[in-house]
Formats: sequence, C-alpha cells, structure tokens
Amino acid sequence: MDKLAKFISVITHPALLPTWMLLVFINSGIFKISFLRADISLAIVFVTTFVIPILILFVLKKLKLIKSLTMERREERFIPIFIMVLFLYSTSRFFTGVIALALYNFYLIANLVLCVLVFWINMYWKISFHSCGWGAFTAMLFIMSTIASNIYLSYFLASILISGLVGWARLKLKSHSESQLYVGFTVGFLIPILIYYFIG
Repeated sequence: MDKLAKFISVITHPALLPTWMLLVFINSGIFKISFLRADISLAIVFVTTFVIPILILFVLKKLKLIKSLTMERREERFIPIFIMVLFLYSTSRFFTGVIALALYNFYLIANLVLCVLVFWINMYWKISFHSCGWGAFTAMLFIMSTIASNIYLSYFLASILISGLVGWARLKLKSHSESQLYVGFTVGFLIPILIYYFIG
C-alpha cells in the first residue's frame, strides 16, 4: 500500500497540476478556437511548471540546501515555493491575451496567489502542498462547470474523488496530519473562488 501511496503522490504532485489542467482544456476542445497548437502549449507548460522546477530541486539537494525532494521539513519549502511563483508567472505570460484560454490563465494566476499565501502560512505552520493544489484544481473545475456543466461537470466530480485519494496517500505516507490536509484543501479551494467571484 505504501508503494501505491507513493505512486499516487507522484502523479498528483502539485507541480504537475498545471499540465493536468491544460489536458482538461485540450480534451474539452477549447484549443480548436485558439491560434496556439495544443502539443506545443502542453510541452511548454510541462517544462516550465514541472521539469525545470524539479531539476532545480535536484540542484538544491546537491547543494544540501534541502535534505530531500519531498521537503518534509517546513524550513526547506521556502525556496521551492518562490521558484514555483516565478515559473507560474512566466507561464501565465505565455497565455496572456489568448481569449480562448483566459480561464486557464486565470488558473495559473490563482495558483500564483495561492503560492504566495502558502509561503506565508508555511512560516508558521506546515500545510499540505498536495491538498492546496488539489483544492485549487477542484475549485477551478467547479467554476468551469458552472459555465459549461455539460463539458466540465464530470471533470469536477472526478477531481473530488482524486482529492480524497490524494489525502489518503499523504496520510498513508505520514507526510501530513489530517488538519494539514483539510486546511490545505480548504485554502486551495477558496482562493480561486474568492478571486473569480469577488475580486476578478
């Protein structure tokens, strides 16, 4: 079961979520009204939000600035969060002005804001990055399902189930307490909702 929990934790890693979300947009057919190529856009997102940040983590580990890639210690998380903020911003700039992908760009910006908030929370208390990421992912699909339920409702329901599976995996690996998972998901879910409905 531990191997299954580790596998789930890897494929649902927060740094992979921008890629998974873009796949949702591609499968929904939204790229048909965009001047961007889906495969090139997917490659750009995958490299800038996952590959490069992970490579930087390897460098940080080599320099002994972090002890492990899982960053179990709260103090090890500040540099990786800052790195994600930079790459989320740079990736969002790529989609700026593409009307068909305005919601996807909003998702990236919401994640950027979430990273800043998590950076502050992490100064005082360890919060689950996985739960934060999946909270934001689920919130974004909720927003999208209110716009086109026939397309996105199934994705929204699936994200709820996956979020529960992620929570199980993190508890199984003893990476977080239940409170860290619940608070993480709640914070992650609220940020996109608040920005979209009350600020945006």
